[in-house]
Amino acid sequence: MKQAMLLVLTLIVGIGIGYGVFSFFGSNGGSSAVQVSDVTPAEPEILYWVAPMDPNYRRDKPGKSPMGMALVPVYADGDKPKSSEGDVSIDPNVVQNLGVRTAKVSYGPLDRQIETVGYVEYDENALQHVHTRVDGWVEKLSVKTEGD
Repeated sequence: MKQAMLLVLTLIVGIGIGYGVFSFFGSNGGSSAVQVSDVTPAEPEILYWVAPMDPNYRRDKPGKSPMGMALVPVYADGDKPKSSEGDVSIDPNVVQNLGVRTAKVSYGPLDRQIETVGYVEYDENALQHVHTRVDGWVEKLSVKTEGD
């Protein structure tokens, strides 16, 4: 019984020492071995940089937009699946900036009461009121609003 326990203990210690030596020399890496940690996935290709608030403002390298915001990279979409007709997709940066919220559509009565303030004014384009100070009349007047 003592010999079996000694044998098991020796095997456990030997395996531990072997694992430690292998991990030490394996992590420092020999020149002939390729390590798994050296292989990194390829980053997507950046096509250009755009302003987050104006997608028409494009640049070849990172920088600041005319509003002072950092430019956002636009990546090549070759690896993304093509969406079918009728699908709507919004860039996650735009969703975050706009505060977009989504919810499931449901049918039902719209019983929410909305109270608001409105102003009623006359249409200055339809106003026709003339006080002449001299005898005569105005034949042609190109002004439509007060102050023109």
